[in-house]
Amino acid sequence: MLKRSIGVAAIAAAFVATGSVATGSFAAEVDEFGSSATQASKSSSDSVSSDAKAHVTGRPIQCDGVMELGDAPKAKLVVSDGASCTVVNSTIKSLRALPGSVDVRVIDTEVTRNLMVRGATGTVHIGPKDCRYDPMVGNNVIVRNSHNVLICFTSVDNNIMVRNNDGRITLRDSSAGNNIMVNRNLAYAPNAGDPATLKASKIRLLRLEAGNHIVARDNNATREVVARDNTPVATIA
Repeated sequence: MLKRSIGVAAIAAAFVATGSVATGSFAAEVDEFGSSATQASKSSSDSVSSDAKAHVTGRPIQCDGVMELGDAPKAKLVVSDGASCTVVNSTIKSLRALPGSVDVRVIDTEVTRNLMVRGATGTVHIGPKDCRYDPMVGNNVIVRNSHNVLICFTSVDNNIMVRNNDGRITLRDSSAGNNIMVNRNLAYAPNAGDPATLKASKIRLLRLEAGNHIVARDNNATREVVARDNTPVATIA
């Protein structure tokens, strides 16, 4: 489990839906779920947007493709309707994905302020592409009204909140200084390419730590919540 708390200013809001796997087959599902992130992060540097230079001015940067900005603490990224954004190996100020954005991936990246994803139609992935070490998150991660959500090996100073998502949902090996709340997620509605199985519909909370509470409440009745090895024990209602 994570031993260090990361004090970066704030990944304040990231709305996401994620996929997950039962403990026995978890590795296989993570491989499947993360394959596109791995491929995207291997894209050549030629695919990095020329807007990267905007990070020195702090003006918003449209992200559609793969961006590797390095140390860009003033960079504010925006993912618009129809766009997919993968940010890798960077330090940025904020990321905001608008309704209608497709895939949003924040890989091996520190966000010093806010990460907000709302209404993404594809996959939101926060964490390393291979889930081996911690990304930096300062304040909150909030994922809402999206589809697949995968949050792994992430340390957050305040809260992790996952709400109103209709895809595969997994939170694992992560910690929050305050609360982890996975509430009011919708019935599983697989997109093309998503597995249409009962296993895929389960919400998984695995090896999480929170300073106060871990709660899964008012999720759709068709979605079983699998909670294992969490501290404190998850409240499921």
